[in-house]
Amino acid sequence: MFHKLYPDLFLVAECCGRVIGYAVGIVEGNNEGHVVSIAVDPEFRGLGIGKALMRELERRFLGYDVSLIKLEVSVKNQVAINLYKSLGFKVVSRAPNYYPDGSDAYLMLKILRKSDSSSSRNELNE
Repeated sequence: MFHKLYPDLFLVAECCGRVIGYAVGIVEGNNEGHVVSIAVDPEFRGLGIGKALMRELERRFLGYDVSLIKLEVSVKNQVAINLYKSLGFKVVSRAPNYYPDGSDAYLMLKILRKSDSSSSRNELNE
């Protein structure tokens, strides 16, 4: 479904013909990008693949005039949280019982560029 809506926001990382990672984004109202899903094969983690996928997704969001990117991440996934923070994302809230197992998620945001829709989120630039 996401691939049909935004095929250029559906990224796949390959090595020797094998899929080793992916990232999926969509554009929502008010020019907001949403990172729906990202994953890297455990054998290939720690090599910068997730960071490269996120940077490319961010670059492509700019082509849609996206001014803000959001994502949700498990509060238990410190590796991913650290990755997103290193890319400029900030935790803005906690979503209780977000995942099917009842665990919580953080909502993280990153402002890509100033716009009218981001004026209420100026605290992200501090």
